[in-house]
Amino acid sequence: MATFLFVHGAWHGGWCWKALEAQLRAAGHETHAPTLTGLGERAHLAHAVIDADSHVEDILAVIKWRELDDIVLVGHSYGGLIITGVAGRTPEKIKALVYLDAFVPVESGRSLFADANPERFAGFEAQLSGGGFLISPDYFDAWTDDLAKKAWLKTMRTPNPVECFRKGVTLTGREAEVTNRHYILAARNKPSALCAQFDRVRMQPGWTADQIATKHDAMVENPVGLAAKLGEYVGGLREK
Repeated sequence: MATFLFVHGAWHGGWCWKALEAQLRAAGHETHAPTLTGLGERAHLAHAVIDADSHVEDILAVIKWRELDDIVLVGHSYGGLIITGVAGRTPEKIKALVYLDAFVPVESGRSLFADANPERFAGFEAQLSGGGFLISPDYFDAWTDDLAKKAWLKTMRTPNPVECFRKGVTLTGREAEVTNRHYILAARNKPSALCAQFDRVRMQPGWTADQIATKHDAMVENPVGLAAKLGEYVGGLREK
């Protein structure tokens, strides 16, 4: 069985993996889903200098203090930056990287502003005109088409520190040592800058790719289907 470590995206928290974790644990897997600093139940710790590298440190601490090894590290959306940064710092602990409708950084420090919808990020900056540092989760609304789940998500999401978007993650080059890489595209999340991420990586050596018929929050919209896809993927890793 596999050890999964999940890294959520912007405006989310470890809470978003709850239903998926239940499915995977029922199948015998071990799961961990921490919340990044400044978000979710840790929103009270938010401050102006939190960025992607801060969140890499969060996950490295989880790996150290929970004594995790042979990890299938899964990142959703913005979480793709974080899992790549973590892999560059401790590749020997990572069995595989899974990008769930996520950004895949290729340049150290590259801002998400460079890879996503420029109009969206112009709107982010407009929110900060009064001197704040938090971006409202209400600016983005492509999480799911399920009305009940969409209403639940609205009660759970928290504002996100803007430096997470402005400043990219630091890459060491050692992330290339993790040779098992998998991308799962949320196929109904269109139009999306993440389609370009999927198209870029899926033909590269060391990558496999799949799609799931959901909007952006696949782990919320279809945890059963996503658990099946992850189980199939790690089963293939055991056969290698």
